[in-house]
Amino acid sequence: MTNVKATRPEVVVPMSTEQQTRPAVGGRPVVSVRDVDKVYGNGTVALKGVNLTVKEGEFVSLLGPSGCGKSTLLRLMAGLGDVSAGKVSWWEQDYNVVGHKGRKLAFVFQNATLMPWARVRKNVRLPLDLNREKGPETEQRIDQALDMVGLNKFGDAYPRELSGGMQMRVSIARAMVTEPNLLLMDEPFGALDEMTRNKLNDDLLRLWKANGWTVVFVTHSVYEAVYLSNRVVVMAARPGRVIEDVPIEAPYPRGQEFRVSTEFAGYCRRVSEALEVASRQGEEAK
Repeated sequence: MTNVKATRPEVVVPMSTEQQTRPAVGGRPVVSVRDVDKVYGNGTVALKGVNLTVKEGEFVSLLGPSGCGKSTLLRLMAGLGDVSAGKVSWWEQDYNVVGHKGRKLAFVFQNATLMPWARVRKNVRLPLDLNREKGPETEQRIDQALDMVGLNKFGDAYPRELSGGMQMRVSIARAMVTEPNLLLMDEPFGALDEMTRNKLNDDLLRLWKANGWTVVFVTHSVYEAVYLSNRVVVMAARPGRVIEDVPIEAPYPRGQEFRVSTEFAGYCRRVSEALEVASRQGEEAK
């Protein structure tokens, strides 16, 4: 996890209409990508003319075939690299002001990327150490982050003593300890079994709502994207570009009832059709 200062499946009892919440719409732009191109030194055009705005409180998934530039786009949103053309802005301002108080982002990588020689608590502390933050308040933040991901009893464990799902929880806690309001996640659950993945999806939605995050989430799974998101942004490759932005208007909270519903199946079908178009366009561009 890099903090950038610029930046069991469960059965849910049906809730009344008053208790359910629809996905947030509107709000202030948190990250905006405008006419962005990314060309690597070897001439590979990773992205071409990408436009995307993610607004405050949204959960947006990036979905597309391999090589469409999802991870590249996410890294540019994190400030981890330069654009070849166009502009990325955060909170409607330039990169050099994103580090202001209340404007922080965190990045969760595909792998937990934990320090194997360090205990869980030390791993979670890492971004605070890098920022030279010390004192009782930092210890409280570590406690809170571990508690939020259900690992408050594992602070003294080593990564090798944890399951893959628990290691990803540590990685998420490490991001949370920085108190971000923009969380960028690059396929963090892709290597996990389906049961663990579903559980972490539920946990992530709970944390998203509780903390008021804005989330951009890269995945290869149509089902995961639909389950988590307000919007699924479908990309095509060669060059990488956005071809469809699908709103998912099912209410939150979501659970097993939503996963087996006709509504969920309908959204998955629509996104799958967009993904098929993206795949064909990528093949035609070869």
